[in-house]
Amino acid sequence: MAVNTTPPASPTLADLVPQEGDRRWIQNMSRHLAFLADIMPADLLIYCPSSEKKLVVVSEAKPTVRESFYRRTQIGQVADPGNASALYQALKSGEITEGSVGKVVNGQPMSQMIYPMRSGKRTCGILVVERNLYEELKHTEEKRQIYRTAISRAVLTLMNKAKTSDVSLPPLQPGDALLLVDSQGIIKHATHSAVNLARRMGLPEFLDGLGWEETMVANRESRITKTNAIYEDMELLSPRMALAVRTVPLDPADETVACIRVLRDFTELKEKDRELAIKETIIREVHHRVKNNLQTVAGLLRLQQRRSRSSEVKSILTECIDRISSIALVHEYLSQDDVGVVDIKELAYNLLSAALQSMLPPDSNIDARVVCPSYPITLPSAQATSMALIINELLQNTLKHAFTGRKQGRVELGLSLTDTELTMMLCDNGIGLPRDFNPKSNGNLGWEIIDTLARQDLHGDIKIESSNEGTIITVTIPVAERG
Repeated sequence: MAVNTTPPASPTLADLVPQEGDRRWIQNMSRHLAFLADIMPADLLIYCPSSEKKLVVVSEAKPTVRESFYRRTQIGQVADPGNASALYQALKSGEITEGSVGKVVNGQPMSQMIYPMRSGKRTCGILVVERNLYEELKHTEEKRQIYRTAISRAVLTLMNKAKTSDVSLPPLQPGDALLLVDSQGIIKHATHSAVNLARRMGLPEFLDGLGWEETMVANRESRITKTNAIYEDMELLSPRMALAVRTVPLDPADETVACIRVLRDFTELKEKDRELAIKETIIREVHHRVKNNLQTVAGLLRLQQRRSRSSEVKSILTECIDRISSIALVHEYLSQDDVGVVDIKELAYNLLSAALQSMLPPDSNIDARVVCPSYPITLPSAQATSMALIINELLQNTLKHAFTGRKQGRVELGLSLTDTELTMMLCDNGIGLPRDFNPKSNGNLGWEIIDTLARQDLHGDIKIESSNEGTIITVTIPVAERG
């Protein structure tokens, strides 16, 4: 008889916590673990009781600023009642409990605090904070007491707010400075990163005992950038430095500790943003000048067109003016926006409007429209220029030849986008192309431009379907070519 050696699957959170409200609370609290793991620093684990009253790890976070107690993930691990009696005691009593103190795990002494997540009369989860005892020995007894209070209040405050708020508290980043501030605005503790930051700001290196407002906020422009149920973000700006400050209020707020403030120096990023804004302004100005120069060239060609007595020369100049105008239109969009992309839908509308004005006699009745989805369809500037020329040439050919001998007709310019390609389709109900028409051998310069730009520049494809009921021309571009 075959023996099944596959280990049983670990229970999911839904298996362990059937109540949706309790499950959401644990999920919300799990989002804060990475932040807590680094400010303490500590390993954090959330246990949930199974139907057999066994505690199973459902969430964890390891500190990035020191070595974790665990080399492997603990999710799915079951706490042994014999070695983790404090966890089961907290599960039963629902009270905050001090766990193992001095227990050596992977060569490091551990101190353990256990916070039950009590929902009514039941405990749906247990948050365990495991700190390295060496971390506490770095500080004086007074500092250790402040830090213990801050840690406990941070856990309890976030645990309480996680019941109703799904806001995620972002984790720390390398170089972030940490301050503990009391209800009077006095800095009670500053990390080494905060000391280094104070040195760069020209402030006293020993921040403990100094006032937050007088030390950090005075003589700096301040503005709040985000506020929610968990934290508040603000910026402190001076000519020399830009600071991002995240304040996490703690409850209760008293003379020991009232909030945690995380400081981040983003002066370099702010300077890069400023330089980028200047470059974007210059680029927009260049596009504006290119557009003006192209319009000037088109104006000169119009003057030459009026002076010419040859209808053939006038026709050639008209085509050149339209091509130049279509390129100028792309640069006009680029001169207005702060990104190097163009919305092809708006470009198509304007190209169609310009073609109707320049190509159709006043007594014609051509129903022309653009059909496209509601979402933007964009192309980078280089590809947008090629697409503008393709659309212009197709419209010129259609309006010039499709309705010969007619005064009525319909032209529809369609745009669509899928996961793999962008499609431009031009349909008309005109007389159609000749049966033996071949764009490469029978086409004019316009067809050569269309073919070259579509196939070589945009790496796309062209499909022509024509009959005496009209013509459909489809140009497709791979999405990868959109940039």
